[in-house]
Amino acid sequence: MKATVRETEYLLHLVVCSLGEKAPMEAQGVDFCALFELAKEQELFCLINDLIQSMSFVPDEAKQLFKNHTLSEKSRMIALGAQRNILYSKFAESKIKYMPLKGLILKDYYPMESMRQMSDNDILIDETKRSEAAEIMRELGYEPFDTTQNSDDFFKEPYYTIELHRSLFDSESEYSPSFENIWQNSIKDDKDEYLYHMNKNDVYIYSVCHMYKHYIKCCCGLRFLVDNYLFLEKEEKNLDWNYISSRLEKYGISDYENQIKRLAKSVFNENELSEEDKKLLKTFTDFGIYGDDEGKIMQQYSASGAGYYLHRLFPKKADMLFNYPILERKPYLLPIMLVHRFFKGLFGIRKTAAELKTVKEIKKENRG
Repeated sequence: MKATVRETEYLLHLVVCSLGEKAPMEAQGVDFCALFELAKEQELFCLINDLIQSMSFVPDEAKQLFKNHTLSEKSRMIALGAQRNILYSKFAESKIKYMPLKGLILKDYYPMESMRQMSDNDILIDETKRSEAAEIMRELGYEPFDTTQNSDDFFKEPYYTIELHRSLFDSESEYSPSFENIWQNSIKDDKDEYLYHMNKNDVYIYSVCHMYKHYIKCCCGLRFLVDNYLFLEKEEKNLDWNYISSRLEKYGISDYENQIKRLAKSVFNENELSEEDKKLLKTFTDFGIYGDDEGKIMQQYSASGAGYYLHRLFPKKADMLFNYPILERKPYLLPIMLVHRFFKGLFGIRKTAAELKTVKEIKKENRG
């Protein structure tokens, strides 16, 4: 069963209760199996599992779903952590500078580390050591499965995914702020001279920029908002806001950061939301952890209006690179891929019709 507004609102309520260690209200008309599917899409089931298990009115079937997936996810995270430590040791032995990113930093701000799920591990490495790092990954049994402008991605059975970043953003991406002094601003570890830690100001700036990148492409999930809230709860008074403000201004997201910060505090402190905040919150609740096709359509149409159709016929270079990675190595194939894309849309008539229906609904909502 697909989640409804009722399950979405109750998931948000459970997240608030888990973070604030509060007793939840009894659910009215909530389908807890649909709630689980929603929590899975948002990668939040570990965060609310303990709460679910304590609630007498949750059906046993749903409790078991949450319990089984949480145990499996925790086992995966423990195993991935062990793999990560081996990799760190190999980097140090080979004198390769490295820096943990994203969830590897933000997990420490959760009530329990295991509450913060991660689909993969992101690590920044010294770009000049790219070949040596790739060889280490192969020695450890990882196979490369994707290469982008800013990362080399590796997978190892049964479920280990590690992304080695050469820079924080893809230069070909629609949004690509430059963190040119990231290594100089970082802090060298006391015990491992090749391990670097991003300073707290840059952690915040990078997390907001990363969120914004997903937001403008196809929206993003509630976990991004939870990350923002928990980080600020602990670090807000310790941050250099003059520095942060200047960087956010440079990266063109000062207004977005203010909106997100206000929204996160309002949601998780259970304050009344403005109509603007409610509309922004829907971009976090309705499209999954990394957004989806519907979120992408909404963002593209919101950004270009009537120009949306022209964009769909003649997509940006970044979109073509994302959908056809072979263009990284063989850019001369672009005309062929454009033709392929056209006929793919033509013969995928159901998907095209669904897209046009979504655009129609967005137009109607905007008029309302």
